[in-house]
Amino acid sequence: MKLDRIRSFFNTATYWPSIDSQIGEYVKYLKGRVLNAGAGDRDISHLVEGELYNQDIPTGIHNKNIHIYSPLHEIPVEDDFFDAIVCNAVLEHVEDPLRVMREFYRVMKKGGYLYLAVPFLQPEHLDPTDFQRFTKDGLQRIVETNHFEVVTIEGFLNVYHTVSWIMQEWLTSKQSVFYRALRYLIFPILRYQCKHSNAYVHRISSAYRVLARKA
Repeated sequence: MKLDRIRSFFNTATYWPSIDSQIGEYVKYLKGRVLNAGAGDRDISHLVEGELYNQDIPTGIHNKNIHIYSPLHEIPVEDDFFDAIVCNAVLEHVEDPLRVMREFYRVMKKGGYLYLAVPFLQPEHLDPTDFQRFTKDGLQRIVETNHFEVVTIEGFLNVYHTVSWIMQEWLTSKQSVFYRALRYLIFPILRYQCKHSNAYVHRISSAYRVLARKA
């Protein structure tokens, strides 16, 4: 077991913060009926003050934690149903994000809040597809085009999250002695900095997030 942890430390560059850390102070908006859109296996029930609805597409594998099986652009609830929606690292995987945003607006109550996080400088990650990336301006536009009011918009994660994922994709692409040596040299440093550094550069942000409100 100890040997496995050591191997993992040297072979995985990126340390990702917990969902609690990622949502952070925005947790205060997760009240009432809350939709976890594209939930996967991420559990945010302990962050919700109210009733949580986990939604995802059917995968052929039964997940007892999913309450709504549907595509994001066709959520089977009536209008004005949810008080808040969390959509964390999902919108890049949908074919038509504008249609999804229209559906979010439909199912959201007036005065409800949307927490939406999307990647910017991240490698391709299929789940099962990967269609797009968003700049900060692009994220703001897609939110406002669909009649939400932006409360706050910002980049998050530090520069080492951006660099380490790219380095990880590169240095795990081959198993040569040279590439292995670079992994053993670089990955522990990147993992440490991902976990402990506060360094942030807007133009190379790993991801952006927005808190928006349905007026």
